[in-house]
Amino acid sequence: MEGNKNMKKIIKAGICVAVAAVIATGCGNKNQNTESSSAAVEETVSATTETETKSEEELHDEESVTLGDYKNLTFSAKEEEVTDAKIETRLKELCAEYPVTIEGRPAQEGDTANIDYSGTKDGEAFAGGTAEGYDLKLGSGTFIDGFEDGVIGMNVGDEKDLNLKFPDNYSSADLAGQEVVFHVKLNQLKSEADSKVDDDLAKRYYNDDTVTLDQLKEEVRAELQAEADSQFFNAAGSELLNEVINNSEVTADPDAVDDMFNQLKNTYSSYASSYGLEFDQFLSMFLGTDEDGLRDTAENLVKQQIILNAIQAEENLSATDEQKDKLAVMNYFKNAAQMITTYGEDSAKQIFDMGAVYYYLIDNSTYVEAPETEAETTEAENILEEKETAAEESESSSAAN
Repeated sequence: MEGNKNMKKIIKAGICVAVAAVIATGCGNKNQNTESSSAAVEETVSATTETETKSEEELHDEESVTLGDYKNLTFSAKEEEVTDAKIETRLKELCAEYPVTIEGRPAQEGDTANIDYSGTKDGEAFAGGTAEGYDLKLGSGTFIDGFEDGVIGMNVGDEKDLNLKFPDNYSSADLAGQEVVFHVKLNQLKSEADSKVDDDLAKRYYNDDTVTLDQLKEEVRAELQAEADSQFFNAAGSELLNEVINNSEVTADPDAVDDMFNQLKNTYSSYASSYGLEFDQFLSMFLGTDEDGLRDTAENLVKQQIILNAIQAEENLSATDEQKDKLAVMNYFKNAAQMITTYGEDSAKQIFDMGAVYYYLIDNSTYVEAPETEAETTEAENILEEKETAAEESESSSAAN
């Protein structure tokens, strides 16, 4: 449900690097499983290890800290209420994600048609022109002119040949301007327009005929609450942590800063590559910075870790069982036990310990309302949305577009 949204949060947060490096709540994915999460952790640890040339002790032998005030501070991050309106909005999004299966009428514009198709030119199949079980949104313009119009009007089980022509400016020279035949079979029809917020939506979502809409609403409410808790926890904790840094005398070991910088660079280089951007472009568009600014971020993250460790030692803090479960839910796990199984005891413990410090800072500080500012959609968000859409269309169209 939250794939692309989580990616945007990760990019804009700028701190989700190694699991054990900093507090990384809210950077998971609702649908992650133990196997995929473990693989992600191993990949991150592997990438981190490649950049480390010194021992853990050497990475910290030049750090120092004299704690300043860390109690009775103020923060402006606000806890967002999970309203019925927000739940309704999420349920409507699910209607689009879980459309109704249509029977007894022909395909029409707006339907999602599950099709098998095979394309031939001069009687010979061409590369990329064949697929089975493909979901095509009719009217989306995903395929070449005439293809989707040819599917409209078909009934489930129908097969037909579409005599079409690739556009003259098509990217493949072998197919540009060429006449082809697509044999199409309609396997299934689904309709977003007919998808309503009702018990049937819950049944489709859970793939279970015994569930009800009330159960789905409760899950959506819990999910939205976890998102709100995570956003508040990270925003308030980070705000307070930076206040403590300003109140304290803290020196970061240059080697530790280099190590963190390399972790950040590896992570964001991967993101940049996935969106077809150069590293410098990515930094400018999505983080509003350059490599020098990224190094400043790395230094601040190292200082945050030093401060967190110092406060934990000073107050002898450890997370309660309730806090551990909350931290796990914020990371899109069911509970602390599942998070420990996925991350391993050492990495999970470090997140729990640092989370305990965040809770301590928030509990011993006061909320002060900040002046409201008008939310704006940034150029980076627009570009990201366009690239995500283009990537999805590119994946879906193959040689039929």
